Amino acid sequence: MTVGAVEFVVPSREEFLRTDGSDWLHGGVISAAADIAGDYAVATHAGVEVPTIDLRIDFLRPARRGSLVARGTTVRVGRTVGVADVHVFDEAGTLVAVARAIYAMPRP
Repeated sequence: MTVGAVEFVVPSREEFLRTDGSDWLHGGVISAAADIAGDYAVATHAGVEVPTIDLRIDFLRPARRGSLVARGTTVRVGRTVGVADVHVFDEAGTLVAVARAIYAMPRP
């Protein structure tokens, strides 16, 4: 693992689809993937998982049925907070969401 960066795949599951009969993934699944990617990107610096202070996400297009790829990178890690940017892609490699997240750094 590279310090300050993380990438992982969220395998497809039927439970992740919206309940309206569409083949779109629920936004909560995308948000959770973004939060986890940001958390672990900052955690590569902190050495432990860090609690989320704020998460802002922009959904760019619907994510269709299939796996997701979440890529998180740290923007800045300070004494009290860490900041990460996240990109979430669908199975076809299309960017479906971008996020910026702020995490509380552990106290020494």
